[in-house]
Amino acid sequence: MKIRIFAILLLLISFPPISSPLAYSKEELIIISPHWEGVQTELTKSFKEWYLKNYGKEINLEWIDQGGTSDDLRFVESLFAKTPKGIDIDLFFGGGMDPYLRLKDKGLLQKYEVPKEILEKIPALCGGIPNYDKEFYWYGVVLSGFGVLYNKKALDYLKLPYPESWADLGNSGYFSWVGTADPSHSGSMHMMYEIILQAYGWEKGWKAIFSLAGNTKYFSASASQVAKDTSIGEVALSLCIDSYALAQIQVNGEENMGFIMPKGATVINPDAIGILKGASNLDNAQKFIDFLLSYDSQLIWMLPKGAKYGPTQFPLNRLSIRPDVYDNPEILFKKVNPYESKDTLPYNSELASKRWEILNDIIGSCIIDCHGELKKAWSRIKDLPEEDNLKQKFFELPFEENMQKQIWESWKDPIYRNEHTNKWLNFSRNKFKEIYKEN
Repeated sequence: MKIRIFAILLLLISFPPISSPLAYSKEELIIISPHWEGVQTELTKSFKEWYLKNYGKEINLEWIDQGGTSDDLRFVESLFAKTPKGIDIDLFFGGGMDPYLRLKDKGLLQKYEVPKEILEKIPALCGGIPNYDKEFYWYGVVLSGFGVLYNKKALDYLKLPYPESWADLGNSGYFSWVGTADPSHSGSMHMMYEIILQAYGWEKGWKAIFSLAGNTKYFSASASQVAKDTSIGEVALSLCIDSYALAQIQVNGEENMGFIMPKGATVINPDAIGILKGASNLDNAQKFIDFLLSYDSQLIWMLPKGAKYGPTQFPLNRLSIRPDVYDNPEILFKKVNPYESKDTLPYNSELASKRWEILNDIIGSCIIDCHGELKKAWSRIKDLPEEDNLKQKFFELPFEENMQKQIWESWKDPIYRNEHTNKWLNFSRNKFKEIYKEN
């Protein structure tokens, strides 16, 4: 009898009563996101604490990343092509706004309207660009600005000017000193190429892109690596999203690093989140969005490490979607408030979304895949006058602006796509070879 009682007591100790909050099986949430380790670590810790406090349960977060925004987008779309009802991923998080326009257009997001007390704290627009979808398919979580990060010490040593515009990156003195990344892997880099095209128009925009590509030392797969390389002087200046720039300035000091957002030629863009169609953990996905948009959780992006509601390991250096956060006296970068910026670019997000893939492939075929030949040609003609025939040839594209629509409407056909990317690559290689072989 004593043995049986002891055995029962042992079982009760080993397995708590079902009424205990921690006795429930762990909840789950699966997120695909290009956000870096620091964001994942800080949000996981904070959300787990918030979830346990509010719901008396533990939750496990699984983060997936295929290499960057563009890679994540392709991955999600390929999974939906196989299983249209759902892909066992709950949320797409990060990568700007354009991926969400695309996902919504393809019917791959599902609607969720956050509580009124949260929504009324978020302006519908910032700089003329939506902060959230008017039909509630996606929400901006933080705001992003785009510009040029530069190493003051390196440029001073080289006796080169500090940049003020996108076009300045084509300055012949910057040859092999510019850093950038492959837009087919990095959503922020893709966004900057799109901004340049919209800021300058098709012809002048491509001139600016080809010129900065001629000065580019190499194309990294990672936008964050480009920012780091700028800070150590591997390159002297680079295309950069504000969060990476602010992180390098915080570490290295304003006396060593600078960051400009070209006046009238950049945008303030929401970095968004959306619930994917068929989300298995729908309730938790909705709770995560509520958590992200709450005042206390928004502070984690802007407070210094160690502050109450701030990050514990990694400063995140991002700009809040909520204007009320900018009134907090403890935030970093007190002079940076995107809601007070009046000099931004009118941005056509619909156009950007439609040509997302073809822009990546144009840059891939006409610039990155033949970058060796491009640099040799640029070194030959970079100091020639703009009207020179060879320089004009350098800027040629294999198709006219008015052909874009026809191309993006046919781009889903793999045969059509391969045929055109190969044609573009051959066109570009032959063009650059003709230039640098010219006597």
